[in-house]
Amino acid sequence: MSLWLVYFSLSKKTSHHQHRCVLPVLLYGSETWTLMQADWKRLDSFNLRCQRRILHISWHDFVSNDEVLHRTGLFDVSYIVHKRRLDLFDHVVRLRSNVPANSILRICAMTRDGERPSREWRRTCGRPSTTWVHQIYRDTGVSATEALLLAEDKPFWQTIATAGGSG
Repeated sequence: MSLWLVYFSLSKKTSHHQHRCVLPVLLYGSETWTLMQADWKRLDSFNLRCQRRILHISWHDFVSNDEVLHRTGLFDVSYIVHKRRLDLFDHVVRLRSNVPANSILRICAMTRDGERPSREWRRTCGRPSTTWVHQIYRDTGVSATEALLLAEDKPFWQTIATAGGSG
């Protein structure tokens, strides 16, 4: 018997718990990922495809993605990754100033906002790659140095990190 036949024969509750076990493996280390829009779409579609299989919803049942998320009570993968990334950012900002991760984050944030770390420093030729700090900018909509200041206020930062969830 194939694995998928066993998977389909499981009850919805068992499949739901199984999906909750698979999701952490899928998203391991996701707080450090820098993904393109096409990658986000692939991740979200994979997650929704798994949830549709759990609920035994076929593609011709015409059930919207929002309805699937509502029925399972789970979140979009992109929301989970955004929240994890902002939580890691908050954690690194709150480290003592002599910790290398905090120092590097502050230098990267200043560089992202146009300040050079030293007079001799020059950006390499070509299009700048999408960095983790740039992803923080995309997640929050504020500049990297502003995000550093906002993360100092933990309750306010938590409202930013949890905003926009669906499920």
